[in-house]
Amino acid sequence: MNRREALKRVALLLGGAISAHVVNAVLSGYRPLPRYTPRTLSAEQNELVTTIAELIIPTTDTPGAKEAGVSQFIDLLLTEWYPAKDRDRFLAGLADLETQFQRKHGKGFLQGTSSEQADFLAKLDLEAIGARRARVKELPFFGMMKEMTLVGYYTSEIGATEELQFRPATDRYEGCLPLESVGGRAWAGVG
Repeated sequence: MNRREALKRVALLLGGAISAHVVNAVLSGYRPLPRYTPRTLSAEQNELVTTIAELIIPTTDTPGAKEAGVSQFIDLLLTEWYPAKDRDRFLAGLADLETQFQRKHGKGFLQGTSSEQADFLAKLDLEAIGARRARVKELPFFGMMKEMTLVGYYTSEIGATEELQFRPATDRYEGCLPLESVGGRAWAGVG
């Protein structure tokens, strides 16, 4: 998959903008490792990030964010590409999510039902969308989380070859087709 094309498509999903940290990390040639121990996230934080990412891109007829290794991508971004200020803001947002969920439901996020978790994240998503529309300088935690999840997923091999259609080389140019005529999914790359 062409990473630049994937970034363009994810930017469209996010309203036209991706942070410079994320773009730099993807263009540096990130590759997931078969065995990986998080370097910034604790084991509990990693499980929380994995669960949230899977709620953003769940497994359906195609693999979800967990199988694509999105939490590894996020940990790598936080460790190697995010400035300390932004990394700390992300980790504080993750802790705040857990605290707010605990207050609302009397249990931790990971102990919540799928419905409780999804409803909670939907409210955070609305706040993040509002912040993007208001062009707030610093995205709320969920905006950062969603951005990293979408970029990590759609630049992964799974996202590019199993979620999106993938044709390594084209034999003709068809600039404008009804989506239904090509199986209902966008193409991952243009050969």
